[in-house]
Amino acid sequence: MAQVNEATTSTTAAAAGGRRRNPRGQGEKLRHEILAAVGRLLDEKLGDNALPVSLREVAREVGIAAQSMYLHFSDKDQLALAVAEDGYQRVVTAMREADAGAAAAGAGADVRLRAQSDAFCDFARTNRGVFRLMFGHDAARFGPAGHGHPARVLWEQWLAAVVACEEAGARWPDGARHTATHLWSALLGRVALWAGALGEDDPEALHAFTDRTVEALLRDAR
Repeated sequence: MAQVNEATTSTTAAAAGGRRRNPRGQGEKLRHEILAAVGRLLDEKLGDNALPVSLREVAREVGIAAQSMYLHFSDKDQLALAVAEDGYQRVVTAMREADAGAAAAGAGADVRLRAQSDAFCDFARTNRGVFRLMFGHDAARFGPAGHGHPARVLWEQWLAAVVACEEAGARWPDGARHTATHLWSALLGRVALWAGALGEDDPEALHAFTDRTVEALLRDAR
């Protein structure tokens, strides 16, 4: 693909009545605006596991010339990967903040695990389109399983939360790694049902399930 001249692109955007170009050095700000725009558009198009938006649609949502998108993403696959990577980072950040808040209040590792589980479900509930992209049936295209997949950061957060309980005295019958897998799988499956087949819209249903799931795991570890 030919390199797009940024000065020409900004002139085109201005002529089209679009947003003004970010000052030099603020390209990262525009990138975040693009990712946020994709999230909004995905929420409007929840019926497709792929990326059901075009670069042109995203450009219109942000208010930039379509050519400007190619300064950041060469195609839809690259954009989808960036949206997924950003999603994994944001859900981990939410879980870490929930963990830190519970720890600051003097909570034990079990309460901190519940807090992180709730944060995971809350992220899924409020970012449905992005979450669907992160865990859709073709998410394998984001990279090989294991260390090469951007979801690795989320797996490591789940494992760390479970290990913290183990260090506090929990004795997981299946070990920490299997327990982390069980917990993540249970919550991911429940979120998928909540947002899809069951058609529920009460966040308390998710929180109640989270509490019961974590309690069941902890009961087995006592």
